[in-house]
Amino acid sequence: VKFRELDRKLVELNRFKLADEHWSKLPRHEAGGQLGVLRREFEKKTRHLPIRQLMVKAGHAIQAIKPVFMMGPLSIAAYIQPGSLEFDLAIFDEASQVKPVDAFGAIIRAKQVIVVGDSKQMPPSNFFDSLAKEEEGDEDSFIADIESILGLFVGQNAPQRMLKWHYRSRHESLITVSNHEFYDNKLVVFPSPDASKSHSGLIYNYLSDTHYDRGRTRTNRMEAKAIAAAVLQHARFHPELTLGVAAFSMAQMQAVLDEIEIMRRSNPICESFFSAHPHEPFFVKNLENVQGDERDVILISIGYGRTSEGYLAMDFGALNREGGERRLNVLITRARLRCEVFTNLKSDDIDLNRTGARGVKALKTFLKYAELGILDVPMETGA
Repeated sequence: VKFRELDRKLVELNRFKLADEHWSKLPRHEAGGQLGVLRREFEKKTRHLPIRQLMVKAGHAIQAIKPVFMMGPLSIAAYIQPGSLEFDLAIFDEASQVKPVDAFGAIIRAKQVIVVGDSKQMPPSNFFDSLAKEEEGDEDSFIADIESILGLFVGQNAPQRMLKWHYRSRHESLITVSNHEFYDNKLVVFPSPDASKSHSGLIYNYLSDTHYDRGRTRTNRMEAKAIAAAVLQHARFHPELTLGVAAFSMAQMQAVLDEIEIMRRSNPICESFFSAHPHEPFFVKNLENVQGDERDVILISIGYGRTSEGYLAMDFGALNREGGERRLNVLITRARLRCEVFTNLKSDDIDLNRTGARGVKALKTFLKYAELGILDVPMETGA
């Protein structure tokens, strides 16, 4: 207890020391110069200088007042003219999502660069790049072949450090599959003292009476209804916890949205929940655009599964494509407290002899762990 108290006081002390140092470096002269430019702009009602011009004429004064700039890579190129300002350090977060060509503008304006990202999560979308390559033809380019700034720095053998402490999941089952499948069990995960409680961890909801419409709608409508019912139940009994829904496809996402809309109209008593968390609002997304989000509770709608005739195609949308395993890794690691999976599939239904996609293999492992609580890991024979 004493250590925690002293640790908190040390954090507060460093906060005050940093504020005092910043205060001591603020520009204070009352004459013209860059500070004068700023004062004139403050007095204007209209016709302010464009930001790019203002950064040229008063950039150093602005940097002294606000030494930390938080901007997207393209904004840096748009608003800060090369040579007008230099930064001691540039930090790229979610670097696996930043294309090298978009990052160079920020890199040339900094003395040092720190790149933070996860190569096991989704790269930038390459849809428009693919179209451009088809039009321009194939030209050899070292940079063009690298999907992100993270890959560029790794390829250049920059010093690396793995962040091993997993901070998000408050129940070890929420990260176990990803830790095994993607991170070689190197993540340090806190044990769960409340592992026996049903309100936390990974929960498997088997919907045997539902069916995937493979032909017309490409959705599992009954599964969408089950998800919608779970959303309304959460809104009624656990409104203090933030919530998100992630579907495997756009079609299933829309089906979930439709069912939630229908149920909300007949249950207005739950309506306050949907505006109760402005910083982490309720969402329904598909696995292509859920990266970066996290919530206390995540509901996963697989959608794909057995048809009414009992047939199961080994087609799981984006999971069958190259990099599908990274999309799954993003999807199954969004929850802090509880993750519930809704599906009419069991892990044994997935036949890996019919597909070689790594994303589908990872899905089979995930379903088996959600269903049985065990990982499908070959044991060492000692031979």
